[in-house]
Amino acid sequence: MKLKMKALSLAVAAIAAGTAAHAADVAMFPYVVNSATVTTLVSIVDTAAAGQGYTAGGATPGDRLHWRLNYKAGANATNNAALCEEVNYYLPSSVNDIQTVDIGGNFGSATKGVLFSDASINNNWDANTTATINYMLGKTAGVQRGVLFVHNANGDNTVQTLYGEAMILDFSTGAAWGYQAKLNNGTGNDATSFDFNDAATNFAGSAPDTLTFMPTAETTTRVFVTPVNTGAVASMLGANGSSSASWDRLTARVGLVTGTGVAYDRDENLVSGTTLNNVTCVGAVDVTQMMTAGAAAVLANGGWGTLSIQTGTGAAATSTNVDAAIATKLEFNTSGKLNGQAIPGTFNNGFIMQ
Repeated sequence: MKLKMKALSLAVAAIAAGTAAHAADVAMFPYVVNSATVTTLVSIVDTAAAGQGYTAGGATPGDRLHWRLNYKAGANATNNAALCEEVNYYLPSSVNDIQTVDIGGNFGSATKGVLFSDASINNNWDANTTATINYMLGKTAGVQRGVLFVHNANGDNTVQTLYGEAMILDFSTGAAWGYQAKLNNGTGNDATSFDFNDAATNFAGSAPDTLTFMPTAETTTRVFVTPVNTGAVASMLGANGSSSASWDRLTARVGLVTGTGVAYDRDENLVSGTTLNNVTCVGAVDVTQMMTAGAAAVLANGGWGTLSIQTGTGAAATSTNVDAAIATKLEFNTSGKLNGQAIPGTFNNGFIMQ
């Protein structure tokens, strides 16, 4: 499979070199995940006119969407410092199509990742995909975290013709949470379609992002972080969704920086003890990782602080720093208790911070 993906990437690069760049309507899913018990269901609505996509080989015009997953897998999935890998395919679509897929193949593996009895008539996905090049971009062994881009080659930057939603489902417990994809349609025939600077959560001088958290022994508060382009890095990807120089290593530094401390407790006392964390490409930081052990002990009952996402540091960020990221908050409870009282099962709640 790796050889096939590598060959496809080379073919895409060759085509892009000989084809004029097009503006694109893009749906970006800042966090998708796949494992033995968790998967991500992605829905794409495509309202672009016929011929505003790609061919199976990546040329234009055509009627396919370009799906690209930047991801970390296996041991790297939970390594915030690791660089991303990528896989990308041109997959069938049609005018006014809705495609709901499980990119991890936990569901719909017999239908190439496509869910809910899609008839495969107007969008003949069944005939126009293969056993290996299909909607299950994230079908790998073990855990996988990533950032998913789906885009067309629509040259009209005044109308957004793609819409997306994601549901992250823990099918071992039945818990789920979701979000709407970040959308962009560029400003011209260049990589600005993949400029998600304005979609970021944190900017220098912007309104603070308040992060609340419950008692840490009962509920885990986790922030998924997707660094985006700012400053010297003009976009997350190149024209037609190709790899830019820094696509795999955009890095942000994440922590709670609240005045001169880390966070307030539930009696308005400011506690010191900030710990900063580097996240490259995509990653996750628990609220307790944003503070020292001493601060975590004092803040055991929860509280609130200001989420700070700044320029990254470290070897992976030497020449490709960013100072903004999309932050997604998840809080989940597996302790069987809430406020000290027993509750059945588990719960979770997730949303993009903005």
